Amino acid sequence: MSRTKRFLGGLWLGYASQVLTMLTGLWMTPFLLHRIGQHDYGLWLVGLQVLTYLTLIDFGVVALLPRETAYATGRGGGIESATDLPHIVGQTSLIVLWQTPIVAVAAAGVYIFMPAQWENLRLPLAWMLAGFVLTFPLRVFHAVLQGLQDLTFLGAITLISWAVNTALTIVLVFRGFGLSALAIGWIAGQTLASAIYFCRLKLRFPTVLPSRLPSSGWQSIRTQLTSGFWVSVAQMAQLLVTATDMLILGKVLGPAAVVPYACTGKIISVLANQPQMLMQAAAPGLCEMTTGETRGRMLSALTSLTQLMLMASAAIFSVVILVNPGFVQWWVGPNLYGGTALNLTLLAAMFFRHFNTPYAFAVLFLGHERRLSLTNLSDGAVTVVTAVLLTHAIGTIGAPLGSLAGVCLVSIPRNFRLLARETNVSFGEILWPLWPLLARTTGLWVVLLLLSTVWVPHGFQLVAAASVAVAVIYSALILPLVFRPPIRGYLAAALPPVIARRFALAEG
Repeated sequence: MSRTKRFLGGLWLGYASQVLTMLTGLWMTPFLLHRIGQHDYGLWLVGLQVLTYLTLIDFGVVALLPRETAYATGRGGGIESATDLPHIVGQTSLIVLWQTPIVAVAAAGVYIFMPAQWENLRLPLAWMLAGFVLTFPLRVFHAVLQGLQDLTFLGAITLISWAVNTALTIVLVFRGFGLSALAIGWIAGQTLASAIYFCRLKLRFPTVLPSRLPSSGWQSIRTQLTSGFWVSVAQMAQLLVTATDMLILGKVLGPAAVVPYACTGKIISVLANQPQMLMQAAAPGLCEMTTGETRGRMLSALTSLTQLMLMASAAIFSVVILVNPGFVQWWVGPNLYGGTALNLTLLAAMFFRHFNTPYAFAVLFLGHERRLSLTNLSDGAVTVVTAVLLTHAIGTIGAPLGSLAGVCLVSIPRNFRLLARETNVSFGEILWPLWPLLARTTGLWVVLLLLSTVWVPHGFQLVAAASVAVAVIYSALILPLVFRPPIRGYLAAALPPVIARRFALAEG
């Protein structure tokens, strides 16, 4: 199966999972607010962000494994010929097992030093920390399958584990378990998925897993830890960008203030995952291209992915800028909508983050882990410092303004400079294919923003109708760009032969 078809196979299941997650989440949020309360639900949102910081303890070796797996299959010309892959997987597993006791100590520290104001979160967080430590080594299996581009299977299992998590959480909340229900549901979903990933590797890819853990020398382990360290720094920087906004708001303004922020940004954060999935699904294929394709070929693929990401991101921006006020008011009540300025700032931060993502991936795949890590760390530092200062000064809107400052002042300029140097093209040549899309969407956004100041759709029917109307207008403006190079060539390659021939005739 071609890289394009593996990419699309995983993508559609990922999107199906996201749609179901979104629809269920829309029901779950008011359900949990009613059953648990705004204060405790705010604590849960903050607690989830705290937990993500424990993933940094692996020094990036698991995050690096999909790329190393793709490199190995690319060098060998296929999975069966990748003779060094079992050693890579075994050595990574060995390092992660050594790190697990450190994770356990860190988890105990998080529990012991939890603020007294978070007392209601103590038992649920204990469940979460215990589950995280137990499943910490099992993350290797998912990383290997991702590197092997078994994306359709991963999408299906993500859907199954989510269903188990959600169903168990609902049942336990009804039975009065409170916040502990959310923790137990999360543990069940993670454990089930890890077990299935292991079985998949054993049955479908039996040559990938080592028969025993290798007795690797310190030199090779140090090399892997050094590479992983910079990935870990990049992860830490990513957490500063994505997993500190609610912590800052909870600390500066209190847990209850987190809920209006989260509700206003809920549909944005859920929909923002859709463009991100394009890069996550394409990442192993792009990584493989760096070992066997020209820089020009890789730049063409990167340009196509960037255009697709921005098309999806701009579609989200267009719909949400108009319907989010009415949607939040219908969904959880008018008192939990953060206002037009917060809505617009969250959307702007999302769009510029999406704009930066493909170029950040390209920097990583070209082997510049250190450069990318330092860039992301600087971005994260600017984001956090700006967000703290602005939150103290102007309130909730300070958090997304911090993210916007970080990506525009640090990440985009630095990543563009390196990519231009590596591909030997100018900034203008990189940006030129994007101008038609940016020009069309900017005009549409101005019109929709002006409309949103004088009219807000109230009720589900009007929100749905307005969303469909904006989507139709946006599609009429943007879809013609899909049939232009370079996207056209990749689209034709992914379609059935009969339809692909039509593309070829049209090009002729």
